[in-house]
Amino acid sequence: MQVLLLGDHLVTNIDAFGLTEHHGLYIGRGNVIHLSKQGIIEEIDLQQFAGGHKIRVKKSSLFPHQAIELARSQLGHSPYGVATNNCEQFVNECLEGSRTSNQVSNLTHIALQGSARVGLLGSTASKLATGTVANVVLASTAAKMTGEYLGLPDNVNTLLGTPGDLVAKPAECLLKGTTQTLSESYDCLSQGEIADAGIKFVTGSLETGLNTMLTTAEVGINGVKAGAELISDVWQWLRS
Repeated sequence: MQVLLLGDHLVTNIDAFGLTEHHGLYIGRGNVIHLSKQGIIEEIDLQQFAGGHKIRVKKSSLFPHQAIELARSQLGHSPYGVATNNCEQFVNECLEGSRTSNQVSNLTHIALQGSARVGLLGSTASKLATGTVANVVLASTAAKMTGEYLGLPDNVNTLLGTPGDLVAKPAECLLKGTTQTLSESYDCLSQGEIADAGIKFVTGSLETGLNTMLTTAEVGINGVKAGAELISDVWQWLRS
C-alpha cells in the first residue's frame, strides 16, 4: 500500500494513453486539495481525485503545513485556464511559490520547435531549430516527458529536462505573461479606459520580460540542485 505524506504533490494520468495529468496536494486523512476544470479549488478524497487511475507522488514537501495552509486559503472559485491557471500551477504555487506547469512548458517548447522547423517563424528561426543545439534541447524535453510518464523521481526528470527547460520554461513564462497583459489591457479598453490600457500594456510587458529572464536563471539553479540531490542519493546508497 502506498504511503502518502502531508504536502505530497500527487499526480494521476487521466486519459487512455496516460499523457494528460491531473495534479493535487495531499493534506492527510485520505484527502486532496486540487483545482478542478470547473474552476473550483476544492477538497476531495483520494478516490475522487484518482478517478479510477493510479496515483503517484511527484514530489514531497519540506514545508507541508505551509503548503496546505496556502492551499486551504484559496478554497473556492478560481477561473481555470489551461496555460495561465491550471491544476499543476496551483500545486506548484502552494509548494514552491512558482506558478509553473511542465505540461504547458513542454508543449509550448514542442510547438515552437515545430513552427520554426516548418518555416512559420522565418528562415533564421528555421535554421536555428534544425541545428545541433535545438536538437539537444528538444531531446531533453522529450526525455523529461518520458521520465514523467514512467514516474521517474522528480530530481531525475529535472536534470534530464534542464537543457530543454532553458527554452521551455522562459517560453511558458512569456506565453503566460503576454496572455495576462493582453487580457488586462483589453479589459481596460472595453471599459473606455484608454490611458489605463496603455499603462497595463507597458508595465505588463516589462514585468513579463523581467520574469522571463529570472525564469531562465531559476532553471539553471534547479538543474544544479537536482544534480546535487542525485549525487547525494547515490552516495547514500553506496554507503548503505
